[in-house]
Amino acid sequence: MSELQPPSPAIVTRLAARRLPRWILLLLGLIYVLPGLIGRQPWRGPELASFGVMLDMAQGSGNWLQPQLLGEPAAVQAWLPYWLGAAAIELLPWLPADLAARLPFGLLLGLSLACTWYATYHLARLPAAQPVAFAFGGEADPVDYARALADAALLALVASLGLAQLAHETTPDAAQLAFASLILYACARLASPNARWRSLSALTWWLATVGLALSGAPWIGLVLGCGWLLWSLAGICRSRASNQGGQREWLLLAFCASGTLLAGLLA
Repeated sequence: MSELQPPSPAIVTRLAARRLPRWILLLLGLIYVLPGLIGRQPWRGPELASFGVMLDMAQGSGNWLQPQLLGEPAAVQAWLPYWLGAAAIELLPWLPADLAARLPFGLLLGLSLACTWYATYHLARLPAAQPVAFAFGGEADPVDYARALADAALLALVASLGLAQLAHETTPDAAQLAFASLILYACARLASPNARWRSLSALTWWLATVGLALSGAPWIGLVLGCGWLLWSLAGICRSRASNQGGQREWLLLAFCASGTLLAGLLA
């Protein structure tokens, strides 16, 4: 006997689930990302200090394994963001150093926006998230409903207070936001019962967890990783009880656990 699904509280008509045109969202993303990258100097102390660490690395006077500025350890021990900025300065010598260092963080900001949209989309496609089916039809189409929620999540992210400055800064905060969004996206893909390429989603989750740990937030990666592992373990146990579990799920869980363990070691 199948488990009864709780009633959905969402009452959404087909007209209410109209999605925004794709070109509007893409244009909004470009308008949001580009102005914070071009035509400005480092905003404030933390960004200026992070840029100094990257510049020292690129010029050969800094230690790539022990980020420091003028001989003093960096305020945030986050290897990956500093490596990205320093590598960009070295690979793009014809650009101003501050602009070159900012380019990887612009890509990370774009990654944050894209992962937020797709994570919300996949979560909204879950069976438990579907709106109420009307007696005579007219309810929102599942795909249109998921896209409408994803559009709303992206707009809410862009409108969040403080995101504009922090996300555009050349600091570990931008990398932490990107990898946390990537973890959310990977979890949404793994939670979907009909998702394809589950191994690739698990690899994405692993890389995002380790990336978050290397970006100065290992405890966040550890907490998110443990929460996901406990949720997955409960799901596998339920599947085994109904004779639907498999060895592959245990292998994916073990692989994800190795990423959480590595994040814990970096804490």
